[in-house]
Amino acid sequence: MIGKVAVLAGLLGSAAYVMSNVTDEDPSVYPYSKDQVVGMLTTARTTLPRRDGDGTIEIWSAGRSGQGVTLNMRYDKGAPVLACQAVVTAVDADKSRVAADCGAATSSTSALSRTQAQLRVPMFAEHIEATLRKRPFDRANVDRGESAAVFQNLGGMQRESLQRSAADREAQRAATGR
Repeated sequence: MIGKVAVLAGLLGSAAYVMSNVTDEDPSVYPYSKDQVVGMLTTARTTLPRRDGDGTIEIWSAGRSGQGVTLNMRYDKGAPVLACQAVVTAVDADKSRVAADCGAATSSTSALSRTQAQLRVPMFAEHIEATLRKRPFDRANVDRGESAAVFQNLGGMQRESLQRSAADREAQRAATGR
């Protein structure tokens, strides 16, 4: 009986150790040097079909930058090019942290502006993740990121909409003299 308890305690201890190492891992850290990450992202290209069926979405590198790599994205051939930085920071000689920085106005007073800026990040972030994890691009990850950006700012957008509606009604009353 004591032997079984000792074995069980050992297994539980091992499981706790493994789980603590897994949960402490930073998902933005990759097992590559900064030069390796920059090289991988510089040569990576993602092409995927648009959801409306016409055309493709493309993400590619515009080259190295002071922060890491400049990434470009176009939703269709005639659409404007959107840019984002893959900020690469060396954590260790063989580890790097990578984050998509699309210039999101997180400090903006407008929830709508914050949401629009944050909606650019998930596509670039998934391009980075898929490239560095050497796996296919997963549109579901983009959907989750976009949903999170919208829900994070939803209350603020609703308040702004109600304020704008009240201001419009007031302006209309003033214009009609009522």
